[in-house]
Amino acid sequence: MSLVIGNGPVMTPSRLFYAAMMIFWVCFLSLLALVVTYAPQGGVHLAGLKLFSNTGLIDSLLTAMKAIGIQPTAQSMIFGLLGGLNLAAAGLILFATMFRVLGEEAEQRDARPLAEGAAMCAAAAAAVTMVLGFAGGQAGTLLLLETAALGGLLLIVLSLTSIPVASDPAADDTALLEDVIADHAASHAAFSAQLATLSRREQAT
Repeated sequence: MSLVIGNGPVMTPSRLFYAAMMIFWVCFLSLLALVVTYAPQGGVHLAGLKLFSNTGLIDSLLTAMKAIGIQPTAQSMIFGLLGGLNLAAAGLILFATMFRVLGEEAEQRDARPLAEGAAMCAAAAAAVTMVLGFAGGQAGTLLLLETAALGGLLLIVLSLTSIPVASDPAADDTALLEDVIADHAASHAAFSAQLATLSRREQAT
């Protein structure tokens, strides 16, 4: 967490904090994508288990689309679109996590555009769910989940925007050494120029 004590140094969130926060939303978005993809099909069989077979999370959206008059084929396409948007958001957040946690200073800066892309995908999924739900007179659990995902990703974007990127101490030491070398070279050049000027004056006299 970010903490300021008096006029002292600012404690920025660690990379472990970002990793934990982002991995949670990766899992959340991935599971949400699986729900909207397989629940309309009655679930999926995996290792003898039947997963995502209960359609309770998507009942309200199904009811809304039936009330509007959307055909089953179009319903499948809409659920596929929602699954794709959520999966894309999960993938972008995963890459943002890798850049922020494992990358150097330049890569850490690239984490924010990736998080913004994930938030845009989540916003599109929430917008589709909201429009269909309101048009069909239903605002159920799926809309709440999509809105929660959007809110979580917006918080990630805000945190990546407000918290400065942690610089690499080794890179700072290298830059400091380069400045010292440059100052030394400039001083040496000025001293050599003065010697050359004095030498020319002596030869002239």
